[in-house]
Amino acid sequence: MSTTTSAQPAQLTRNERLDRLPFNKAHRKLLVASGVGWAFDAMDVGLVSFVVAAIAADPHFNLTPTEKSWVLSIGFVGMAIGAAAGGFIADRVGRKTVFTATLIIFGIANGAMALSWSLGMLLGARLIIGLGLGAELPVASTLVSEFSPTKQRGRMTVLLESFWAVGWIVAAMIGYFVIPNTGDWGWRWALAIGALPLLYAIVTRVHIPESVRFLEAKGREDEAERPCATSRKPGEWPRQPFPRASRCRRSRRANCSAPSTWPAPSPSGPRGSS
Repeated sequence: MSTTTSAQPAQLTRNERLDRLPFNKAHRKLLVASGVGWAFDAMDVGLVSFVVAAIAADPHFNLTPTEKSWVLSIGFVGMAIGAAAGGFIADRVGRKTVFTATLIIFGIANGAMALSWSLGMLLGARLIIGLGLGAELPVASTLVSEFSPTKQRGRMTVLLESFWAVGWIVAAMIGYFVIPNTGDWGWRWALAIGALPLLYAIVTRVHIPESVRFLEAKGREDEAERPCATSRKPGEWPRQPFPRASRCRRSRRANCSAPSTWPAPSPSGPRGSS
């Protein structure tokens, strides 16, 4: 008597499929797009350090040391509130939506701060800037982490955080070249540069994918499948989700499997008869 046992493919979840992808162009695109947002955050945090001295010297404001400390610290109060609320909101409206919205919020608030004519307006704008900054940071890092392959997750997170240094360098350059060389309104021009995230929000809306976990939680299955599906068109996510055939010989057989299934080991070995 003979019996035949066939191995049934075990279905992988979408997130498991994403975890097994090799690092590719789509990951780099997401990392850079999110990293530029981080750099804008750092630029804004650093820029206020240079701007507040110029505001204090402005005869219209003539800030006292105590008032300068208010301008510097109220942004961090906003960041604490924004960080606490950002994740909560992102779970309900989407990580990509919150990331884009925070860029718009602190971009508009920077423009309002550049047009401020009173201490109260300065403080209000700076508080709103802090809300946007605080909400963006955890959402951006979560989004990058969710799409990162397991073996590259730590590296991608560190690279994302390295953009913070880029933002501070840009802030220092603005403080050195723009503020002292554009007259009494130098600090206003510097803050106007800080409103550039308004334009960058368009880029993030187009090029950053929505979280697969969020889409699944909302029952948007077709949209959740797109980042996991194989794509041959340049620029789509992901461009090459699995190794090419020439690389399969050097990698584990599992890495060359179809993205929707994964070969499950047969309890009785290969097909055979007994």
